[in-house]
Amino acid sequence: MKKFYALLLLVPFFVFSQNNKENYDYFVQFNTNQFAKKVNIDSLFSHKLFKSFNKQNSDFKLKDFVSLLDKSKNATIHGTFKDSISYTQITLPIVDEKKTTELIQRMIQKNQASKNDKIVKKSNYSMYSPANEDYSLAWNKKVLVIYVSYDTKPKNYYRNNPYGEAYEVEETVYDESYDEEAIEVEEVKIESTEILEEDYDAVEVVEVEAEEMEEDYDDYYDDEYFKKMREENEKRIAEERKLKHERQSDEIAKMFKKGLDIPTSSKVNKEADISAWMDYQALTGKMTSLYAFFGKMTPNAIPYELTYSVKGMNMDMFFENDKARVTQTLEYTEPLANVMKKVISRKPNENIYKYFPKNEPLGYFTYHMSTAEILKNYPAIIEQSFSALPIEKEGIDIVMDLMTTIVDEEATATLMDGDFAMFFHGMEKFNYTFKTVEYDDDYEEIEVEKTIEKNKPVFSVILTSTHPKMSEKLLKLGLKKDVLVQENGNYKIKGTNEFGDMFIMKEGDVLVFTNGINYLTKGSPSDFSKRMAKESADYYFSGNFNIQDFIKSYMLVEDFGRDTAKALRVADQFRNIEMKSSNKLDGNTMKVEMNLNSNFSNKNIILQTLDLIDYMN
Repeated sequence: MKKFYALLLLVPFFVFSQNNKENYDYFVQFNTNQFAKKVNIDSLFSHKLFKSFNKQNSDFKLKDFVSLLDKSKNATIHGTFKDSISYTQITLPIVDEKKTTELIQRMIQKNQASKNDKIVKKSNYSMYSPANEDYSLAWNKKVLVIYVSYDTKPKNYYRNNPYGEAYEVEETVYDESYDEEAIEVEEVKIESTEILEEDYDAVEVVEVEAEEMEEDYDDYYDDEYFKKMREENEKRIAEERKLKHERQSDEIAKMFKKGLDIPTSSKVNKEADISAWMDYQALTGKMTSLYAFFGKMTPNAIPYELTYSVKGMNMDMFFENDKARVTQTLEYTEPLANVMKKVISRKPNENIYKYFPKNEPLGYFTYHMSTAEILKNYPAIIEQSFSALPIEKEGIDIVMDLMTTIVDEEATATLMDGDFAMFFHGMEKFNYTFKTVEYDDDYEEIEVEKTIEKNKPVFSVILTSTHPKMSEKLLKLGLKKDVLVQENGNYKIKGTNEFGDMFIMKEGDVLVFTNGINYLTKGSPSDFSKRMAKESADYYFSGNFNIQDFIKSYMLVEDFGRDTAKALRVADQFRNIEMKSSNKLDGNTMKVEMNLNSNFSNKNIILQTLDLIDYMN
């Protein structure tokens, strides 16, 4: 039964109008009609990977449930989390109300948790609230709704102590006005306490440990304690669930009063296979514990409007035959958008490209932004954060003056200007030397040095720093403290570590940290460097990871054993993951794009992925 309800909640993630005020904090739309043009949805859920959910003798078959869905209409998920009682509503279009009722009725009959569960027939819809679950189902001729509500008010976990009243210790009162003469004492004469020697062997001596008696008593007490606690907790949960179902019933009645259709939102992209939107301010306002705490201290305070903030966040997913594409969009408030335009439009320091890899690495991540602009606007963002707290303005002014006095934004920005690149060159074997403790013939501890062969990831981190003295002073200090040693014009970090020999290269504004110095150019750009320099003219951030080449290169230094065939199968399936983001905003929005590229295009990438998972199993 639980398997069915879990799948009921998850099916929309695979499936891929009503007028409203769009009072949502999040909205997810599965453009089923568009996706169905790429993949036959019925055949998708008949895939052999789902065979455990489609067994012939099963009381619930996934493909039967999917066959009830109307593939010409969209499925949606929406809700709110900023109210005291939050909710999530999943709305699925259906084609057959009668078969939907029959399917749910079979599930109820199989459910052993509650014998009293039943479908409640209303005038224009049917409803079912499982007694042992926190959600309700409702459906009519057009839609099936899964409605879940959450009580987000803080709870007092100590108010319902099951032993608060159950275990009151009665005070024993002793009556001191007794008559001593009324007490008769019967004298018992003990003739002998001596045990005869011939009877000694017949006496059975039974010893009972005091600790054993205490343990038996404690076990009994603990069993009774937790039994009562469990009963009280189950009773409390049942009562809360009953109230929750009543509230859900009221909300569902409002939905169906004028006839419920599939909800819509202007916030989502109707061209995507799956499109999601979230009110970022509502999310952070609810989840930030510090502000929530102070919010309870000042319940009558006027809600503070954030000036520098992310307003909303969108994520659109597209599934093609040769790739899966994800686009994430961040919508900024206008003041923050003006800041971000300056942050990401900074031109890279061209000197950094002179030390990029000779050939394209297996993976890379690079960005170019203005640290100076971030630091220049950071005080205003911090001041905004403090303004949301119950602190007097004079106190905020003192903190901000102290911060701007201590931090010199312009000088600090030169420590790391904003050019950063990280490269993953591959995997290599190396000799790893370490010290350990062993024991000699006399069982005395002795320290020994050992060398073993290990694999290491070969990588490089490159950044720019225009500070005139800081990096040179740090390198000189490293030499003085015997942490660094000069070798061929570079600085080698002394001692062997798990990444092999690490080097620091300092050339003008460029700082390089690497354990693969032979992979890098020195002073002359490579073809890869020129390509990256051209790419950075349009993108402030870019990245790539070559899945296929990584797996094959890793197999040269590592024996995968019986997993070799599976590793090769993954390498043959997917080519690479690439990411990029423009150095220009579109209005007040920033986009980040990510592609998962396949080596095949004979079928949709979702089916390719299901085939791969089935093979791996």
